[in-house]
Amino acid sequence: MSDTVTILRARSAREVGARPRPPFNARPVCAAGRETRSTEGPYATHYTATASWLYINRIGGSDRFGKVPDAYVDRGDLLAAGRCHPQKLPPHLKSGDALWREADEAAALEGPQAIAATHIVADLPIGAGPERWTWLVEHFAYRHLVDKGMIVDWAIHHRQDADGLWVGTPHVHLLATARFWRPNGRRGSRHWQWLANADQTRAVEVAWLQLIGLRPTVAA
Repeated sequence: MSDTVTILRARSAREVGARPRPPFNARPVCAAGRETRSTEGPYATHYTATASWLYINRIGGSDRFGKVPDAYVDRGDLLAAGRCHPQKLPPHLKSGDALWREADEAAALEGPQAIAATHIVADLPIGAGPERWTWLVEHFAYRHLVDKGMIVDWAIHHRQDADGLWVGTPHVHLLATARFWRPNGRRGSRHWQWLANADQTRAVEVAWLQLIGLRPTVAA
């Protein structure tokens, strides 16, 4: 990473008073602990796939636990969003939240430890602009996720202050299926080749960092 990019990222973090975060982070969406934590808690988006979908798209609504926090909607930072999916997809899964509600229902049948989806948060190159960011996100999603059979909803977040200046680091949320969605006997079952272990997740992280021009970190 160049010194200029490092300085810009540090400055962005200071402007919003945020702690530095890794440029790529993948979390399993799991309901474990939801009943004992506030819906306003720091990881509320990861309890259900439905809540995560509402959050990244800045839409109000409810998941199976109830209404999502109002803070999900009032952010003013949604620049672009979309769905990347295999060519053959049942019509009711081409838009909306049906896909994620079905994933949550399947996970709930297995218990609170079951994974419903995978939620990725990844930094975007500063200064590239919405059109370039959208191209990078869709190129990455199709090549590294959809080509393996996953469906991916994505949303780019970045906002401007009252003076029209960009605040914080532009980033994308990618919500990827972790369960079979095709209408067959395996529908709803966990797919063990979709970001199901550290090696699979690391391979996707490296691909993203290389695409946006950041060198992946090397484990000690």
